[in-house]
Amino acid sequence: MTVARRPLRAVSCAVSLLLLGGCAVVQRDEVAAPEAPSSPTVVITTPVVQPYDVVAPGLKPATAPKPTTGSGITTYADPFGVYASVCTLGFLARYPGGQVVAFTAGHCAELAGKARPGRNPVARYLTPDGGSTPFGEYIKATRSTRGQDIAIIQLAGSDVAPVARAIGPVRGVSRTEDLRAGRPEICVVGARTGKQCGVLDDVTGTRVTWAGIPAVEGDSGGPVYARWPDGTFTAVGVVNTVHTRPDGTGTGGGTGTLIAADINANEMTLLGVS
Repeated sequence: MTVARRPLRAVSCAVSLLLLGGCAVVQRDEVAAPEAPSSPTVVITTPVVQPYDVVAPGLKPATAPKPTTGSGITTYADPFGVYASVCTLGFLARYPGGQVVAFTAGHCAELAGKARPGRNPVARYLTPDGGSTPFGEYIKATRSTRGQDIAIIQLAGSDVAPVARAIGPVRGVSRTEDLRAGRPEICVVGARTGKQCGVLDDVTGTRVTWAGIPAVEGDSGGPVYARWPDGTFTAVGVVNTVHTRPDGTGTGGGTGTLIAADINANEMTLLGVS
């Protein structure tokens, strides 16, 4: 409407000049533009974690009747040799040729590797009767200062349970760029502490860090998940470290290694995908 009135005002002024010898200035009311709606603010709250003991032998590791994602494993230097500490079995995958492998943390095989140099450490899953059963050998165990702490176990068979009971099936594997762009919630499943979720802190290369998850020793190697706003989960990596204070108590922070690089480089198919 304002644009349509301007020519009329111009004609009115022209007539006034002829008849009255002048033209009054017509004052226009200034109408303020409406404010743009503000973008909704997403508030991410980090769970509060009080100082806690990261060494928790009283927390019994989860057991299973077969190799199961999220359940307890241990490592020997050979089928009957030197025992190492408890860890957690991570995601399971299949090579193009059909061989089934499992992921865990690289440091889970360190003690056994030092005890029998030159031999592949043997992985054993913890059974409900209090024992353990050998199920495969480590074919890769890497731990570096650049954030790589990952191992691959080649299984002797294919009778496995690739879905953590606390999570359920996943819908794929998340890469570094996926996590940076989406900033999902981070969850882990440890053999000692079960499922816990917190906040994504940072992801760089193959290293991911989080806050708000009070994991303990024995949760190493467990699966790390991304939980997306629609409630679905994707596979991320394996648990590596638990962050501690100077007095040794846990902060709720932790570090993991992504599995996407190994999955893609070896053309693996992740098991337990819905």
